[in-house]
Amino acid sequence: MKILIVGAGIAGLSLARLLKKLGIDFTIIEKKPAASTVGAGIALPFNALRALKEIGVYDEVMAHAHQVREILYTTAQGKLLAQADLTAAPFQQDQFIALKRKALQDVLLAGLEDEILYATELTAVTNRPHGVEVESNNGKADGRYDLVVAADGINSALRAGQYPDTETLYRHQLPGWRFVIKLEKHQLQPIYMLGNSDLFMAYPLSEDELYCYAHIHEDNARYDPGVDARKNLKNIFADYGDPVKQILPLLDEVEVISGELKSVTQARFYHERIAFIGDAANACSPLLQQGAAAAFEDAICLAQFLGNNDIDQALVRYKQARQSRIEWIINYSDKPLASVGKMEKALPRFIRNTVIRLLGPLNVFGWKKLATKSELANKR
Repeated sequence: MKILIVGAGIAGLSLARLLKKLGIDFTIIEKKPAASTVGAGIALPFNALRALKEIGVYDEVMAHAHQVREILYTTAQGKLLAQADLTAAPFQQDQFIALKRKALQDVLLAGLEDEILYATELTAVTNRPHGVEVESNNGKADGRYDLVVAADGINSALRAGQYPDTETLYRHQLPGWRFVIKLEKHQLQPIYMLGNSDLFMAYPLSEDELYCYAHIHEDNARYDPGVDARKNLKNIFADYGDPVKQILPLLDEVEVISGELKSVTQARFYHERIAFIGDAANACSPLLQQGAAAAFEDAICLAQFLGNNDIDQALVRYKQARQSRIEWIINYSDKPLASVGKMEKALPRFIRNTVIRLLGPLNVFGWKKLATKSELANKR
């Protein structure tokens, strides 16, 4: 079995580690010239930590992690809408953590550094039912592979190439920003502050650091695409309460990463002999913080089936094992985004806030479903 993994991010490195343990031959390529991480922080819910144990890097990740114990949803001014205890049932045996994205990437990379072909990307791909012929920009990855795994992220070139007449990504019209900021002795648990069509999240990485994420609907008059990220953040969130009020004056000291929310138009698992994992397969809103978690679970499922079946059987079983869970995650995560633009009006805001008061934090409500509903379980 000869496998090519395209992309040395969270999904690709996780799969590489698992294949290596199984003794399955693989080549891993990365278009960047060296190991690097674009990102700020990352929050890992209970199922991500369960998966890290199976991958074999749980202790190494926990050495860099900060555990959180509750989630708070508030209004923009800080009035509590709902809170949830992350140590209560069904999570008594689980943990929820956050850490810097680079720390996670470095843990997954350890021991694989010399096996990655950097500055290498595919220039031609011929996908057939029994193998894939590829050519690369530098010739290092040229040849025929029994399986190619697309782990090349949300803007996957492999996914786009396999569906040339289909739009595979959907824009939610939500520009956003991410950054890590120092706020000494903040004493915070994760807080999600809901404005109108704007949101600000502050997630502790340590006792003195916060991972922050914010977005706004692009039709909101306070959003100006012509100004830089810091100015937008200061303008949009100027009337927010603490901790945002404390954070905004510190923005000039940090790197702010700009982006926008996108989702796949549908979950994709494989096409002939190309498999999709991680964001290439199932990118969606981060409401449930399933980006890394889904990548870990995809890698575990695919590796296990490759170890116990021929490739075609493995691909069929991989899709069967993941489809219901992934499609539910995408639907649950993305559904609230369709109404974000309506939140400038009082009635939709009232309904949103009432639902949150009744159900509790929407991410915790979803995590409970993932933890307890048998039809959403991984069938490995």
